[in-house]
Amino acid sequence: MSTLIEIAESEQLRTARSGRGFTLVRIAPSGWAARSDEIRALHALVKAHLRKTDVVVTVRERELGALLVETVGVGAFCAVARVRQILRGAPELGVRVGWASVGPGQRRTWEEAWRWAGQLLVADAAIPAAA
Repeated sequence: MSTLIEIAESEQLRTARSGRGFTLVRIAPSGWAARSDEIRALHALVKAHLRKTDVVVTVRERELGALLVETVGVGAFCAVARVRQILRGAPELGVRVGWASVGPGQRRTWEEAWRWAGQLLVADAAIPAAA
């Protein structure tokens, strides 16, 4: 299995050639201290609701990274909204989500997008869930 770094670097090279961007999504339970079985279940749940071309990997054993291939703008927003909707079914985890896109008109590098998604992940904790 490839790491998020390997996958993101490869996708960034493809984006440079094709001009079609991608989106990185960070998903983490609140407190960043979920048990490994919870992370595995979260991984399976998220993967089941994304396209087969999208990639979901565990990062540092406490959060998930998803790479949405050739998805930016409205497409990324819709995919993230779909993930948020399914994660509302696990309120005990208090899952937070942050995302940012890479490509023309977006973030320049996957590292920049990953950091921005992390800032949004932290901000997501401050936003009360819709009832």
